[in-house]
Amino acid sequence: MTKNYTETYARNWPIIPLNVQEKLSQLRVAVAGCGSTGGGFIEGLVRLGVQHFHLTDNGAYERNNLNRQFVFLSDIGINKATTHARRILAMNPEAKVRVWDEGLTEKNVYNFVSDCDFIFDAVDVTTHAGIAMKLRLHEVLHEKKIPTGSALDLGYTQWLQSYNYHRGDDVLKGKLGRARACRNPLHALIEGFSSIEELPLEISEELIRLFENPHESACQLACACFQLAAMVTPYMIHFVKTGELHQLVAMDILDPFMPEAEKRGRLAKTEECHRRLAAILAGADQKVA
Repeated sequence: MTKNYTETYARNWPIIPLNVQEKLSQLRVAVAGCGSTGGGFIEGLVRLGVQHFHLTDNGAYERNNLNRQFVFLSDIGINKATTHARRILAMNPEAKVRVWDEGLTEKNVYNFVSDCDFIFDAVDVTTHAGIAMKLRLHEVLHEKKIPTGSALDLGYTQWLQSYNYHRGDDVLKGKLGRARACRNPLHALIEGFSSIEELPLEISEELIRLFENPHESACQLACACFQLAAMVTPYMIHFVKTGELHQLVAMDILDPFMPEAEKRGRLAKTEECHRRLAAILAGADQKVA
């Protein structure tokens, strides 16, 4: 660790032992997708002391991203991966960052994941092209045996899933075929990444709205993105200490603020939404384009 690095992260220890900080400083991380979840994960990584990055995203920031993402008006119109590369280097000029601003593709996926210790999958889940590339990425990561995390903003809940491909996990834990059999990308998301039973109320209602109004944009809140940035610290410390990722962490930031009576009513409403969502999916002819 250099003098500048040690000074920047001096207040991490002794909560983070020096030998762990040393491992974090050397960890090579790729983030596929630099929007709300990818950006939140990057923010947590750079504050933790990670300084070796591969970043990719083919999108530019828009004004409606400002409600939840770690960017400003001056970033509108700039590629998301490029924006976060600049943010990383603004905090740590010694960081090593490579950017693929064309987004993840079949041509660059192997190069993108090369020489990496951990991959964070935040590839878009709302389009056919996005979900198809997301599934392909997991095939490659399984082949290369690279440990992988993937997260979703689910209303007030931040949902963080892990795939210990280096320890023999199946591709998407055996769900790849079911996800590929779906025509609607949101259905593929549910089949491949998060079952209906795991979905909180807000996202269940949101998915129903999006299935019924497929041309509308998804609703996302800042609190879930910020929560992911916070979750990065214990998540990555556990990884560098043990070489293994926690399988699933789902944290509902709304729960502590609700009285018990409201929680019971919320549970009943969630179960009803799950039934409606299951009925919607059961009536669809599914196959990813």
